Amino acid sequence: MTQRIEAGSGSAVWIGAGLLGRAREYLASPSGRYLLVFSAGAASAAARIRASLAGRLTLDLSVGDREEEKRLGAVERIADAALEADVRRDDAFVAVGGGVVSDIVGFAAAIVLRGVAWNAVPTTTGAMADAAIGGKTGVDTKAGKNLIGSFHPPRCVLIDPAALDGLPERDYRAGLVEAYKAAWTADRNLADRGEKSLSAILERREEPLLDLLGGAAGVKAAIVSEDLRESDRRRLLNFGHTLGHAFEAAGGYRELKHGEAVAWGIAGALEISARRAGLTREDASRVRATLSALGPFPEPVRDASVLAPYLARDKKKTVRGVAGVLLESIGRARIEESIPEREWLDAAQFARLS
Repeated sequence: MTQRIEAGSGSAVWIGAGLLGRAREYLASPSGRYLLVFSAGAASAAARIRASLAGRLTLDLSVGDREEEKRLGAVERIADAALEADVRRDDAFVAVGGGVVSDIVGFAAAIVLRGVAWNAVPTTTGAMADAAIGGKTGVDTKAGKNLIGSFHPPRCVLIDPAALDGLPERDYRAGLVEAYKAAWTADRNLADRGEKSLSAILERREEPLLDLLGGAAGVKAAIVSEDLRESDRRRLLNFGHTLGHAFEAAGGYRELKHGEAVAWGIAGALEISARRAGLTREDASRVRATLSALGPFPEPVRDASVLAPYLARDKKKTVRGVAGVLLESIGRARIEESIPEREWLDAAQFARLS
């Protein structure tokens, strides 16, 4: 069964088994021409997309998919290749890969000819649950993560569990953190189902995996539809990301996968949530138990002197502190506008996953 989720601004998320082979039915291009950009790790999924779009490709380009490669240079390479292929404003990109690929291809699409359409075919759990949906595109800098970018929603996001074939176990588990994050912040029923099905999901069984990913995509799509440019409600999706981005940067984007950094960021946010948002010990324990089962995840850098500069550059910082998402209960979160940096740094010291 194929599920369609509206994600606002003309963006649609399609979820179901067997979609890769029928990609032509779902991918969108005003001209009918496509520019395929994929990562080496997504070569198998890209081959199926290529076959489905036979005769319609004007560009077929492989790019890197490591976080440290998510820089302006990668976007420039895609843009140059597209222009050399005589891209037109009514053509469309197709990004096949994980979150790095969707970020750089989406950003390139936003700026080439001042904006062309694009589609996302995510091939990691993290991209399926989060990164490919909603239109936040961009690159990292020496100062921090995602500090240069644009809001440019994809016309279509195509989610097929077959695209996860060959995904390393560590990447699979790390990406699931983003799916559970959506449930914890906005859908207690989904969190309950995901918790009960955790063993089956870790075994990559299709039905419970599609339920979790579809539910997470639905949460994100509903929030993004209300707040495309992250002026208010969309910030709820940043649960775990305030400390998570600092942990990720402190490790040089090499020590922790993005989802692993978010897991530790959630653990830190639970500490603050207990004090400021009334999160019960029972709900906090349930979240930690799931994170523990998804791991084990490498230890983050906890040194306050190392983390502080990255926290200070957070996009959500004001003169009164750094805004963050706190959990009131499983399925209910809120935004706290001004949490002192010192409180975040203390939480980083005590964050635990069990």
